[in-house]
Amino acid sequence: MKRATIVLGYDGSECAQRALDVAVSLAEESATIHVVTAYDAPTNRYISELYASVPEEFTMNIDLLAAPRQTLEDAVHSVERHGITAGRHLVDDDPGGAILDVANEVDADLIVVGSRGRGRAAQMLRGSVSTKIAHHSPVDFIVVH
Repeated sequence: MKRATIVLGYDGSECAQRALDVAVSLAEESATIHVVTAYDAPTNRYISELYASVPEEFTMNIDLLAAPRQTLEDAVHSVERHGITAGRHLVDDDPGGAILDVANEVDADLIVVGSRGRGRAAQMLRGSVSTKIAHHSPVDFIVVH
């Protein structure tokens, strides 16, 4: 079944790339895929330590969000190469919460995420994006392994 509004959780991993491929294959011709990349905002301590280690003349060149911004742009360009409109969502939140918030915001038909398969210990300590979405998603979702 083709979908019109898809939310894609994307972190740059191989699993996320497979999820992107599935989302593209499920998109209607006039669909929009909203790519969500979440990040944890750096703490003040981390920022202070980072700036302290950089010579003063270079501190204005530090972009702490460069990596997540590039991850998002890579996914958006990949979606757009398939002729599908892409929405950009760089969100300061845990990935599961960010994906669910965007899904609600854009009235998504479907959520697609990859599964990293981190194992039980990591999942219990940090939680799982796909588990959170499974428990709280207002719409259908696909976890791509």
